[in-house]
Amino acid sequence: MSASGQPGRPFDGYLAELTAQLPGPARARAGIMAELRSGLLDAADAYRSAGLPPAEAALAAVAEFGDPAQVAAGFRAEIAAGQARRVAVSLLVTGPLVGLLWIVTAAASHLSAGPALGWHWAGPIPGLGVGICLVAAAAGVTAWGALAAIAATGRLTRWLPARPRRAPAAAAVAGYGAVCADGLGLVLLAAGLATLPGKLALAPAAGAAVASLARLLLAGRAARHCLRLRASLA
Repeated sequence: MSASGQPGRPFDGYLAELTAQLPGPARARAGIMAELRSGLLDAADAYRSAGLPPAEAALAAVAEFGDPAQVAAGFRAEIAAGQARRVAVSLLVTGPLVGLLWIVTAAASHLSAGPALGWHWAGPIPGLGVGICLVAAAAGVTAWGALAAIAATGRLTRWLPARPRRAPAAAAVAGYGAVCADGLGLVLLAAGLATLPGKLALAPAAGAAVASLARLLLAGRAARHCLRLRASLA
């Protein structure tokens, strides 16, 4: 690999090789690449100031930074932590909003609290009480995983053992918890449509269904991505 590249762009080959070995979203990689390019340029300037010709100064700067695989490995934990935190915050923000849409749907459809397990409609929906309990449990798992991911990427890490795989694992748990919660909500909606045609408030139900479906797809993709990041840290 030549470090000289095109005039004025001596480090493109090195940075391209390094970029190919970095996981994570393009925006995170772009920030790291900008930081590395700046560092390489500063190092090359220092070598030129010491008397080396530009081409040799560029080669010396690349040699100083080291093998692209080793440099990329040093940034993987940072990328994984940043992605895990973004996923966790997104799930914590969107969860109450989606839940509010379902509450509005329940209120508009005259779903009310019963004296025992909790809920009844103007007609039976098979497994409604169990389904609501499962949704609540999945929402609890989502919140726990998201909070654990945030804790594993915040100031608390100063007092915790260095375990870079913890944050993406917790974010993945949160993501799959959200998938379960939203999926169960959609199943309950489908059961209501089949059992009680004409009694659901369709406008809020449609809004809740769209929001849950979008969150389900995005949370599932984010969870899979977090698991891939976790595997890259092995």
